[in-house]
Amino acid sequence: MCQLNAIGAAFAELDGVEAMTDVTGFGLLGHLSEICEGSSLRAEITYSQVPRLAGVEDYIAAGALPGGTARNFAGYGHLISPMDDTMRQLLCDPQTSGGLLVAVQPGTLDAFLSCARAHNISVSAIGHLLPADSQLPVISVVP
Repeated sequence: MCQLNAIGAAFAELDGVEAMTDVTGFGLLGHLSEICEGSSLRAEITYSQVPRLAGVEDYIAAGALPGGTARNFAGYGHLISPMDDTMRQLLCDPQTSGGLLVAVQPGTLDAFLSCARAHNISVSAIGHLLPADSQLPVISVVP
């Protein structure tokens, strides 16, 4: 939320960038579920690795949540593994203002990271994509 996403044009030119979307009104999980369903994949993400603004958990604990958060989860929650309320409220928050979610082939990660550094963009690996499995949720969230 604190950086412009103009870097997307440079990322799109890199070998190994397989999918990319700005994370806006559907929240992180909504956009990730669209990538997974459109690609016949599933995702495993690590909640602690998801970047967030300082103090956001305090606002969540105080009940300062946009109404769209619950509506988002109602729309795609059936695709997501069980998680606690704080995780759900952060990962479904519609106030994400255009950060980028990028799927990168592991063998090309160094070039991707070099491009991000060259543009002074901080990135975080939050998980990985795997082949879809009808026995597992489309997205699994671990602490």
